[in-house]
Amino acid sequence: MDQQAVETTKLSLFLKVLECESGETITKRLELLKESALLDLDNNIQCGNSLIDGEFYQNIQLNLLDEDTAYRINIFDWEAAFSTIMKRGGFDVVIGNPPYIRIQALKEWAALEVEFYKKRYVSASKGNYDLSVVFVEKGLELLKKDGGLGFILPHKFFNAKYGESVRNLITKGKYLNKIVHFGDQQIFSKVSTYTCLLFLKKSQQSDLEMEKVINLMDWKINNNSQKGIIDSSLVSSSEWNLILGEDAKLFTKLQQIKCTLKDVTDRIFQGIKTSADKIYIVEEISRQDNLIQVFSKEKQTAYWLESNLLHPLIKGGDSKRFYLSQTNKLILFPYIVNNNGLMELISLNTFERQYPLTWNYLVDNKNYLESRENNKMLGNNWYGYVYPKALDVMALPKIFTPDIAIVSSFAWDKTGEIFFTGGVAGGYGILVKYSYSWEYILGLLNSKVLEFYLKKSSTSMRGGYYSFESRFICNLPIKIIENSQVAEKQKHDLIVNLVQQMLSLHEQLNQAHTPPAKKRIQQQITGTDRQINQLVYELYELTDEEIAIVENV
Repeated sequence: MDQQAVETTKLSLFLKVLECESGETITKRLELLKESALLDLDNNIQCGNSLIDGEFYQNIQLNLLDEDTAYRINIFDWEAAFSTIMKRGGFDVVIGNPPYIRIQALKEWAALEVEFYKKRYVSASKGNYDLSVVFVEKGLELLKKDGGLGFILPHKFFNAKYGESVRNLITKGKYLNKIVHFGDQQIFSKVSTYTCLLFLKKSQQSDLEMEKVINLMDWKINNNSQKGIIDSSLVSSSEWNLILGEDAKLFTKLQQIKCTLKDVTDRIFQGIKTSADKIYIVEEISRQDNLIQVFSKEKQTAYWLESNLLHPLIKGGDSKRFYLSQTNKLILFPYIVNNNGLMELISLNTFERQYPLTWNYLVDNKNYLESRENNKMLGNNWYGYVYPKALDVMALPKIFTPDIAIVSSFAWDKTGEIFFTGGVAGGYGILVKYSYSWEYILGLLNSKVLEFYLKKSSTSMRGGYYSFESRFICNLPIKIIENSQVAEKQKHDLIVNLVQQMLSLHEQLNQAHTPPAKKRIQQQITGTDRQINQLVYELYELTDEEIAIVENV
């Protein structure tokens, strides 16, 4: 919506027309082109918000908007601007690189537009979405019956819940023509984006041409990539796990297992979000009676705090396969269970009376805590978390996984004393239902079989990392054992015993002091891990060829 950019584009195109003219012909050429070419450019290169038309003003009067807001909204009437084209049924081709803007960010400076998108577009009707998917919907609207669309945009909508509406729109109309998936390859310099080329045809497509780029330079120079054809009938509004070759056959086989991690858990929850980690997260220096001396990075000084409100903290990188590394980090948790069994913020009077040292520390940081997220915490609850979610389950025994990891790194917090944060460098907690063995579930989660499944269905990131977000791990296929199946029950029980042994070995490794002792224990860990994987292969009935596929991922 930059008018200056539009004028620059017109000038550049006009100069391009004159590029091959000589001094002798340029004057005559200019006379011929001056009126017709410029007029044509004015008609074809226009400025406006392509997502907002005159319908916007049906509920909002133009004279009620201030000048800056009206200029920013800048509605665009496609029917009037391109009347001839629209009367013919639309455009032959729509191409573009739509803006990659999360709706949460847009709400802060364009709330009116966000509300309009929510009512006008099905792709924006629910959840937190990326604006690029709304452009996909608009692009389809502008296409003629047999027209084509080509966009470069984030591929997150393939698996994200917010993408379900636009996925349904595309697959219901059978518009999918081709996808070039760049995975973790970076198309744009100086910014990390995970993108794809999406090609749609406004006519029913029987097959989807799929291309996965493993190495960007090799693709650019030699056109080398993993290519294949996918039957369009196999692609629906559910998550798009577009897998090619033998991997696809194995993935489909595992998909047939109807029980998932979501079915065997009471809850999968994200870690604590304080919006002030540099204040709530401190480093332990020493302990004395019921007090802990901590170092505050924010204040660059030491404080003595009451130990009752401090909990050991881990970050995503502290979790390894079957093992949680202990650190000197602690998190200040200003909440307590009330008489109804619910977690609530400790009252101001109680805090001052029972935890005076911690209260003084918070008061030292009051100005910062109150000003979080545009002064959202002004008021009596200024010392609480901005997003008090999952507080009631944080102190329960749980399986923990990092938010991102190179390999499966599920670990067990058997006491519930370990706390963790959410978001970047954080993780997720998993509460296994009482009727299932947590050791068995932990063994499956760390197996190569489920790691293969996750890597094929999750988002890959630069550096070899994969996302272990709830939306990916909740769909991991879990083999449920019937007690009547004696052979399977024996394998189940053996996995449980091996996981218990694995946990014990990691504790021994942590306490070992000599290199020979560490090496001996590490060999036992490797052997035990191998045994667990072999049992999982048998439970999931993998062939030798399928096992080779899993182990080569």
